[in-house]
Parts: sequence; C-alpha cells; structure tokens
Amino acid sequence: MPRAPTSYPWEAVLEPGRDEELVATSGEREQAGLAEPIPDDLHPAVREGLEAAGIEALWAHQADALEAARRGHAIVTTGTASGKSLAFNLPVLDTLASDVAARAFYLYPTKALVHDL
Repeated sequence: MPRAPTSYPWEAVLEPGRDEELVATSGEREQAGLAEPIPDDLHPAVREGLEAAGIEALWAHQADALEAARRGHAIVTTGTASGKSLAFNLPVLDTLASDVAARAFYLYPTKALVHDL
C-alpha cells in the first residue's frame, strides 16, 4: 500500500498564513477562455457523458487539472462559474470508470461559499 506523503507541495504557500483567515490574493486581467479538445484517452463512458451533456471541449484549466491529477496532487483555484466542478470531477470520474476497485470520497466544508463574492 502506498505511503501518504509527509508533506505536500502547497504547504510552503499555506504556512505563512496559517494563523490568518486570508492566505494570499492575486489578480489577473480578464481574458477569453482557451478551449482544449477532450482527451482521446478519457474513458469512453466519461466521453459519452460529456457529449450527452453537450460538452464538446474542455477549458484549458480543466484539461490541465486532469493531467495534473493524473500525475498526483493538484489544486485548482479559479472564479465562480469557471468550471471548477468539472476540473475536479473529471479525473475522479475517469478513474472510477477505468478501475472498478477505485473509490472516491468527497468532503465539503459546510460554509465553503460564505465568503464567495
């Protein structure tokens, strides 16, 4: 059984703000979304589900999140209604469809959107 890592790559970013509510802020200029084709190696059932939902392409950050999740741990931060749900669900759905022994556990904070503007 693989051992859990003793530290994660994002700990250095979070540590300075550990005693504060706000860890970091940044701003980016508005820009048009970049579309990426749905990866050919995505499980066929997941591809069919995307097509049935009318999703013909992924946003670049969703495709990047899929690839990052396939390599290991990943963090996705982006604004409201930008496609985060698909970004984090797509790797899970692909894994569950590809491996019948795989399981997923979702844990949501109950007040996650309280400070969302």
